Amino acid sequence: MDAFYEESAVNHGAKTGEKKYKVFHIISRIWLILGIIFLLITIFSIPNCSFTPTTEEQEQAMAMHKSLFVFFSMQTVFFAGMFFLFCRLKNRSNVSYDYCFVSGELRISKVFNVNRRKLFARIDCQDMIQIGDVDNSSYERLHSDPMVKELICTPNIVAGEGKFFMYVYANLDGKKLFVLECRELMLMNILKFVKRTVLESDYVMQEKKQK
Repeated sequence: MDAFYEESAVNHGAKTGEKKYKVFHIISRIWLILGIIFLLITIFSIPNCSFTPTTEEQEQAMAMHKSLFVFFSMQTVFFAGMFFLFCRLKNRSNVSYDYCFVSGELRISKVFNVNRRKLFARIDCQDMIQIGDVDNSSYERLHSDPMVKELICTPNIVAGEGKFFMYVYANLDGKKLFVLECRELMLMNILKFVKRTVLESDYVMQEKKQK
């Protein structure tokens, strides 16, 4: 039995996120350029360790040279740190998620600013322990367990139209709790490949919840 289903959890604030992404991208490039400039200055200011000062003036000059080397080195480290900081801010500013279910495997990808994707997780149905609705008490019990690592796979705090927040509790290099924003059709496809007991006992169909 083959199955293929995919959908996306698109950032509701994508327009604002795209603007932030561009701003952070420009700033990160500025820090990178400054870091490269100071790195080159640092390289050219490396003290000559083979030179031994013979006069007081030479000792003072060598001490000054070493001080400048330390200063430029610290500046290089600072600019490099700022570059990586703004890269992280950039990658968090406009994030969406793609979900793809292919015959027994759920693949979750993280999408940065629409055009760059990174595989976030691959969950085999055999590794799924429980699936359900975030609104139910089953989720609260798992969420409060300190031994379970929760991974939010949606940029939104309110589910889009026709969607709900579904959790997937799986044994994947430790107990993990994935939270997805998807349509119930995703759940229906997964249920074809797992045991009936995997679906939480208090699950209520989304259509019935809305009535």
